[in-house]
Amino acid sequence: MYGMVNNAVRGLVIERYGDSGWATVHTQAGAPANFAPMEPYGDEITYALVGSIVKSFNADAAVLLHELGVYWIDKIATVHYAEMLSATGTTFVGFVKNLDHMHARIRVNFPSYQPPSFRVLVLPDQRLQVDYYSDRPGLMPFVEGLFAALARHFKQRLVIEPVADDTHGMPCKRLLMTVEPLSL
Repeated sequence: MYGMVNNAVRGLVIERYGDSGWATVHTQAGAPANFAPMEPYGDEITYALVGSIVKSFNADAAVLLHELGVYWIDKIATVHYAEMLSATGTTFVGFVKNLDHMHARIRVNFPSYQPPSFRVLVLPDQRLQVDYYSDRPGLMPFVEGLFAALARHFKQRLVIEPVADDTHGMPCKRLLMTVEPLSL
């Protein structure tokens, strides 16, 4: 993963546990204290950081990854990549349908980038079926956090229902999502 992802992990840890918490996490993970945002790092570093947070703070890995997805949208994407967000879609559904196009644009600047892929099927009653393909295991809670924060960004209410792997026979993780306008 690129350094910007590890920097997001760093930011979340510092926000929650302070500088000393980050020192504990990165030291225990055998990771650097800082990351060059545009440089690639082995996935094992990111996984080690998450494992260190889980161990150091008795955190639930799925909850932590979900929170990291929300953090990514709220503190990184909407601040540093607002133009890319706007170019990808003006509604939640439009954005999700264009995720692969966004990742293709990112890949132009980051040749070693290995993005996930999303297949989106719009179902009746404001529902989406989203198939998530990735070579990186265990990141579905992160993706769910991203979607939750994106829905809020687009002023939508989102209900996510994971679909059991053995019910669809595809080599992906599947979600059913219900999208509704956010009540004011």
